[in-house]
Amino acid sequence: MAGTKLTHTEVDERINTCLELRYNSEKPILQKEWIQYCHTHYNDKSEQQYHRYWSDARDKYEEQWRAKLGKLLSPAMDELYSLLTSDDEKIRSRAVDQIMKYTGHDIQQIEAKVEGTITLNWGTDANIEE
Repeated sequence: MAGTKLTHTEVDERINTCLELRYNSEKPILQKEWIQYCHTHYNDKSEQQYHRYWSDARDKYEEQWRAKLGKLLSPAMDELYSLLTSDDEKIRSRAVDQIMKYTGHDIQQIEAKVEGTITLNWGTDANIEE
C-alpha cells in the first residue's frame, strides 16, 4: 500500500489524531482500533507505518507529560534550594532529603533477618525451607 511520501505536516496531523483518539477522547481507542481507523480513513500506508504513528503518539504524549511535570517541579525545586540557605540545620537536612528524592537518589535502607535454609529450584518447582 505504500504510495507517495507524506509531508511532515501530514504525518504530524496523523500522530495528533492518534494522540487525540488514544488519550483525550471519552472512550480511548485500542491499537487494533487505530489500525482499523487508518485503513478506513487513510488506506495509503502499510500497517507497520500505522503502528509507527501509534508509537509516535505515545512518545509525544509522554513528552507532554514530562514538560508539564517539569513546570510543576521547577518552582518546588527552587523553594528547596532556597531552604538550603536556612540557618536551621533541620530545615537544610530535610531540603537535602527532598532534593535527593526528587532526583531519584534517595537511599532506603532495608534490614532483614533471615533464618533457616533457602533452597531454590529454577523452573516450575521451587521450595523454600525454614
